[in-house]
Amino acid sequence: MAEKEPVLLTILIDTNRMRWLAGGISLDHRVFPLLASHDDDLTGYRSMEFDEQASFLRHRFCGALQRGCDRLWGLQKKACQFVFLTDSVFPDAPPELTARIADHLAQWMTNPPVAFFSVGSASYDARPLEVTRLAGEITSEFSEALELGLPMLLDVATQADRWEQVPPPKIHSN
Repeated sequence: MAEKEPVLLTILIDTNRMRWLAGGISLDHRVFPLLASHDDDLTGYRSMEFDEQASFLRHRFCGALQRGCDRLWGLQKKACQFVFLTDSVFPDAPPELTARIADHLAQWMTNPPVAFFSVGSASYDARPLEVTRLAGEITSEFSEALELGLPMLLDVATQADRWEQVPPPKIHSN
């Protein structure tokens, strides 16, 4: 069996549209748009208490990782690092919610490891991109791939037809 190509499974968190996008960045800087949640997929936390907010968002992001890993596997690739990037703190929540989620994911998920970042502006459109690490570690090799591949992944994030759309969860009635 051929060895799978290592990639950074990158979850972009779009707090303006309250959605996530899962894409891959290869170590030679190629990008692979994979999945995008529907707008407002992340809004469910807004009506919850702080601990429930953190739990809700962690579960959403773990689901994004699982789906992303499944798609990568089908492309003969595997995640060598999980990378989260958020464009802002979560609206209508205490500012420490983002740090709590980042810390929890970085401590809880160790293989592959998690690195959680934020951008310096309230948008992914700013260039040059000012990226700040909130939690976790990333090797210099993976950091270089992220630095060179991230602008390309953010550019393709605006092209909806390049991403498989994840349907909203079905609401069950009794």
